Amino acid sequence: MKKIVVIGLAGLLLANAVARAAETKKAEGDEEVTVITSDKLTADYKQHFALFEGNVVVTDPQMQLTSEKLNVSFDANNKIKAIRAEGKVNIRQTDKVAKSDVATYDLDSGKIVLAGKPRVMRGKDILEGEVITMFRNESRILVYPRARLVVYPEKGGAHDQFFSAGK
Repeated sequence: MKKIVVIGLAGLLLANAVARAAETKKAEGDEEVTVITSDKLTADYKQHFALFEGNVVVTDPQMQLTSEKLNVSFDANNKIKAIRAEGKVNIRQTDKVAKSDVATYDLDSGKIVLAGKPRVMRGKDILEGEVITMFRNESRILVYPRARLVVYPEKGGAHDQFFSAGK
């Protein structure tokens, strides 16, 4: 679970997060842990899955994720293989937020897909499209179709200096 990560666009939006949380929980020995709460949990280690349903909250040392459902699939050795969050998905890491109807994460490839009105925000900056795909291991992002990026210049930044020169 700690590997869910949202990657940003050229430092403008998210950098490093779809499964690490804003609130740190400590276990015995000061080890950082991930805590998942939900109204219901169905786990089947023979079928290699765990399904959290209703008011799902994942809190991890680097991020927080909320959704209506969270399906975690495991490989034959019960190591996490993929994660799928559905229904009002909200991923928060410090000043960065991602929202969508569905978020999937494949741990091996590092591929994160946000679909269903996905929106990634950092401060006032916004990235939108019909599908936002982040390739964590390659530090790249793909938004299609209808990609839209809104960037607000910071006061005193390059935009202000350019327009105020000569005044």
